[in-house]
Amino acid sequence: MAPPKLDEFDRRLVGALHLAPRATWDDIGEVLSADASTLKRRFNRLHDARMIRVIGQADWGVHSTAMPVHLFLDVTGATPLAVLGRLRAVPHVQLLAQISGDYPVYAVVHAPSEAATSEAIDRLFSLRGVRRVNALPALTTLRRGATWDPGFLTDAERAELLSLTGDRTEGTATATGKPLTDAERAVVALLMRDARASAASIGRVAGLSTSTAHRLVRRVLDEKWVRPRLESVSEWLGFHTPFLLRLRVAPGETPAVMRSLDGLPQTRVSVHVASDISVLCTGLVADRAALAAFVDSELAGIPGIRAVSVDVYLSEPRRYWLDRDTVSGLGEFHPPAVL
Repeated sequence: MAPPKLDEFDRRLVGALHLAPRATWDDIGEVLSADASTLKRRFNRLHDARMIRVIGQADWGVHSTAMPVHLFLDVTGATPLAVLGRLRAVPHVQLLAQISGDYPVYAVVHAPSEAATSEAIDRLFSLRGVRRVNALPALTTLRRGATWDPGFLTDAERAELLSLTGDRTEGTATATGKPLTDAERAVVALLMRDARASAASIGRVAGLSTSTAHRLVRRVLDEKWVRPRLESVSEWLGFHTPFLLRLRVAPGETPAVMRSLDGLPQTRVSVHVASDISVLCTGLVADRAALAAFVDSELAGIPGIRAVSVDVYLSEPRRYWLDRDTVSGLGEFHPPAVL
């Protein structure tokens, strides 16, 4: 089955939604010089084809008091894809990937507590086919995927769309708990599943009055407890080579290196981890030639990096809690429970 095709209008719409995923169709139409009804119709077609979905990226503090753990798994007596299939049953698994390199399976666990993290990792050791687990706890995360931009629009269009969203910078992500009311938890959970949902529809589902729903949705978004985020199958957008970097960084240079990585359009996430390496960084490029150019030019120009290990994603059946497939598209969403 051939992957679906996006025409130029589709790509511009996808680019706009990456930058302003909750903007109204009228606002997006003004920027793209398009009719709002046409934009909505195109969006519905792409959504129904499982090509795109607008979800909510939750602030860590609303679903966890712990930090994520990045896991590299060695495999024996089974294929990496078989092990990935078994990992789907492990709770709190945010990301699953088959990668090149010494450890063929990469996963991220983000549990609601340190105790739940320990239980999830402990379970990995009993999975058939897992030979060894290398756990790298995250210390800080400078960049997260909600702010990634595929670069489908002009600079002027980007500036107009960003003016609709306010500050998209995320700073350093940590796990600082925020006690929420029952109504706030309900709104957070609903926005995570559909970040374009109207306040009125959220109020109906959550049993809230329209005015209360409007106020709570505005607060959840303003406080950045949830950030709207467009998800897609990267290959269908022309990004056929997701990659993972493991960087050894000189002592004291980690913050500067992570800021430099954050400024590169190819990167999605950079993480300071507790390990013999200092930084994990994931990103997307069009092909392997583009990855070679990225490593030899942009990455090589960052001072403080002592050594680089480059892994290529061979498959990525889950990213940010959302199952995906390069043939069938976006699948089931497994958002974390709100505390």
